[in-house]
Amino acid sequence: MSANFYEIDEILNEAVMTGVPSIILEGIDDIEIYTRIAESANFQVEFYAVESIDGYGQGCDNVIAAVTDLNSIVSEKYKLENNVLGIIDKDVRDFRQELPSVEPMLVLNYYSIESHFVSKFIVESILDQCVKATRDILDDTLCKVIMDEIETKLLDIYYFSLESLKNALEPEYLADFSYSMKPGRLNDFKLKSTIYNKRDDLDKFAASKALTPCLNTLKIITKGKWLIDAFAIELINSIEGLKDKCRSHQIKTCKSCVIDAYDKCFYRIKDGFNKNTIVSLACTNVIGDEFNYIVDRINMIKKSA
Repeated sequence: MSANFYEIDEILNEAVMTGVPSIILEGIDDIEIYTRIAESANFQVEFYAVESIDGYGQGCDNVIAAVTDLNSIVSEKYKLENNVLGIIDKDVRDFRQELPSVEPMLVLNYYSIESHFVSKFIVESILDQCVKATRDILDDTLCKVIMDEIETKLLDIYYFSLESLKNALEPEYLADFSYSMKPGRLNDFKLKSTIYNKRDDLDKFAASKALTPCLNTLKIITKGKWLIDAFAIELINSIEGLKDKCRSHQIKTCKSCVIDAYDKCFYRIKDGFNKNTIVSLACTNVIGDEFNYIVDRINMIKKSA
């Protein structure tokens, strides 16, 4: 290691000598998430942020470059795919036909890792932590009701995402929204009206890419940080609406509302929960089918060793 950086060949040598595979990620912030995901794997792995490796910067292109360089280190003593894996966000590489051919590499199925945290499994986990209700009334039916509400609301950003995708794919296109913009711009009423006036053209563009308005499409084309931000906002809104649903018996009535003590409703949200805390909580819950293929790919590292 040199000047607080790892050397690319040292990362490989360490993996070979210790038998602990090295996984190279786009950034330092990804390490905590992938460490949690890897707990479901059949063996220990070591994660490295690519910018901590000498000669490389942050981001997916540098992960690709690092794995490409590792392929140039020839040895008859090991197989690279049994010792190293690069993982990168999908972004819009599939639409640009820019998926990397270098191996060993996992390209995520969705736009980014954050996209995987928008699911009913996460709703269930967060609901259990941020409301006063007991598990007997926080059932699967309730979580499905909440997730259905959220999905309907999230579709408000469908056309923003199509506009951004078209801008990314067509250099001559005069876009009013792009992936470089902050999530707060999604709430700009004037901008929303401008985007919605393009719906006919954007629908044709979507059809040409076999895209339809649904949550899975949003996970594929919406910037992950936008999606999880919007998810957290809508989840809070849905949870705050549970008290009224409880009072009107639209969901399982809690013990307080049974005796008309509506101000003590078990569904009320605990103090201190806001959009940012919801996002943080979501990103610590690597649960659900969305993560299975990542675990499966990690397990493949040693499959043929």
